[in-house]
Amino acid sequence: MTRTRNLATVAIVAAFVVGSGSLGFAQTLRVSNIGNPPNHGDPTTSLSYQHTYTFETSFDPLVTVDGDGSPRARLATSWKNTGPLTWEFKLTPGISFHAGTAFTADAVVAAVKNLQSDDQKKYGGSVYGSLKHIVDARKIDDMTVEIITDRPSPILPNEISAFRIIDPAAWSDLGREKFGNNPSGTGPFHVTSWDDTKAQMVRFEKGPRQPKVDGLLMYFQPEAATRVQAFQSEAVDIAFGIPTDSVNLIKQAGGTVNVGSTPSVAILVFNQSTGGFTTDKRVRQAFNYAIDKSFIDTLFNGFGKAAGQPAASSVNGFQADVEAYPYDPAKAKQLLAEAGFPNGLKVVAEIVNNNADLTNLYQQVAQDLSRVGIAMELKIITLPDLFGRVVGTKEFEGQMHIMNYGSNPSIDVMRSINAFHSCEARQKWTCIPAAEAAIKGANSEFDPKKRAQYLREIAQIYHDEAPQIFLYEQFELDATSSKVSGFKNENWRINWADVALAN
Repeated sequence: MTRTRNLATVAIVAAFVVGSGSLGFAQTLRVSNIGNPPNHGDPTTSLSYQHTYTFETSFDPLVTVDGDGSPRARLATSWKNTGPLTWEFKLTPGISFHAGTAFTADAVVAAVKNLQSDDQKKYGGSVYGSLKHIVDARKIDDMTVEIITDRPSPILPNEISAFRIIDPAAWSDLGREKFGNNPSGTGPFHVTSWDDTKAQMVRFEKGPRQPKVDGLLMYFQPEAATRVQAFQSEAVDIAFGIPTDSVNLIKQAGGTVNVGSTPSVAILVFNQSTGGFTTDKRVRQAFNYAIDKSFIDTLFNGFGKAAGQPAASSVNGFQADVEAYPYDPAKAKQLLAEAGFPNGLKVVAEIVNNNADLTNLYQQVAQDLSRVGIAMELKIITLPDLFGRVVGTKEFEGQMHIMNYGSNPSIDVMRSINAFHSCEARQKWTCIPAAEAAIKGANSEFDPKKRAQYLREIAQIYHDEAPQIFLYEQFELDATSSKVSGFKNENWRINWADVALAN
């Protein structure tokens, strides 16, 4: 298999004419992204949006989800529910993985077996957490596979969009770590090299998506200022995650700022597993009443919107009448006194602080809390540190931490609740017993009207129980040069095959 992979890579590289692009190809799209995935090109590790941007270049799920939440064919051509615990997927014929292995039902079955392995249960993070109810798969024929769940799964086509199919032969041949540097998927770009600062890729024409450029160079630049400077100097054609205070700089450089809503609510989580005040609903509510969210509109130049529930307004499960907590410092002080903290309390919050918007946000939160007697220490950690804490390879050191309710890629609120924010999640920072019956109902009810009622109940319970400080609905600002066309960031999903680059 190693020899096959090497020959395949040589054949692809040799297919391009040396030109002026950064990879030595005629047309190379250069992109500045926020973060390198934890195991580079291993798509089984994360659903974080900055990692999703990268995985979308090289991998495909059976089904993808449009910005409006509708499932669309990708590696599967059609699907149907065949029983309370089974779904059948018809697969697209004539597709190969980058290393040359044919895409068939065998690959899907192997990928499901891998999903349920002890290795994935340990390291799979949000992917395993979102799909742990998928317990098996059965080959019906070469182009038909049955997916088996341990509970009724009414929105499995949406949920399975989190499941990018890996080349089973390459995974077996290389192992998890080496696969991360030599990934083999069916996406429009095939990786030729990957390190801690960048991933270099060339076009691949045997998958379901045909790219419009010859190569793609993905830089990993965590600091927002670095991404902005790279764009200003014309070192990149696309830059993700532009701070609001840099919008004019992008425009002055001749770029376009693309504004997109996201399926995500920014929060500061109370880690209930630490005990103490985090388990008292009155204290959690007090934190929420203490924050004057009117600053969000000013801070984000009108892009931000205050939140008070797990679902963003673009997500299935959003309830328009469940509003953000009002600013009421007197109520906050009253609740703190009732909970036994008349003189306030101290809290350590672990945050990722990699742009000016976040700096200003957390400083404002700490300042508002100080007015009701809450002293918040902001402990800065890196994105890799946060990921390690989330998957359990590192320990949280505070009573609170940065997180979100990220509903991508399913665009359904239960994705994040199931993965991170319920009693059944791997990490126990959020456990609301009163919500468990509604969660079970939302996860298993096929009747859309009945399921919608469960989602309404969940939104209200989570608002009232305040397991987090609900902050704002996240938004996305991306910069594109005048040479770029076809770029669209819709609910943190990008079809890289649509992006073209003028000469």
